[in-house]
Amino acid sequence: MLKLAHVFLFALLSGVVFSQTAEEFYRKAETKTSMQDFRGALADLNRAIEIDPRFIKAFNFRGYIKDELDDYYGALQDYNIAIALNSAYSDAYANRGRAKRNLNDFNGAITDYTTAIELNPSEKEAYLGRGLALKEIKDYKRAIEDLNRAASIDPEYAKTYTLRGEVKFLNGDVRGACADILKAQKLGYMVAIASFAEYCDQ
Repeated sequence: MLKLAHVFLFALLSGVVFSQTAEEFYRKAETKTSMQDFRGALADLNRAIEIDPRFIKAFNFRGYIKDELDDYYGALQDYNIAIALNSAYSDAYANRGRAKRNLNDFNGAITDYTTAIELNPSEKEAYLGRGLALKEIKDYKRAIEDLNRAASIDPEYAKTYTLRGEVKFLNGDVRGACADILKAQKLGYMVAIASFAEYCDQ
């Protein structure tokens, strides 16, 4: 009788697990990501995709998680699938640009960021990412233009000012660089303190 009860309980619990929807696993992954539990989030996204193999957002999100886990090639594969499922999905292009940037494919990253911007001109992170890629190929003028655009979209995003300050410094504009980094400090961005010490406190 006891063994039968265990079987029934297992079946009941299994039914609860398998009745969960892809969207529910996706939301669980979001919660785990907010707690920096990337491997737990990855497992939930794997489950979401098993349930719905055409869940575009889950592929894009899983790519982001793989990026966080330094699996850049795995991230690229997921972004490629998301884009194949929806060629107008701007987030996937922006995220693929990030993965390519992490792989030092700066020209490929610039192309993806540009596509993301064309699809969604208010994509702040795409301007910021393209600015970083342009910085890496030493095209400081265009990098500053992109960071200007990112700052105009979200004037309170302190990270943009720190990055723009670094690019201005590389471009020989020390005064402009320090003004940007100081602004980021005033907005509460702690990274700007180290940048100020490196570029301005001399």
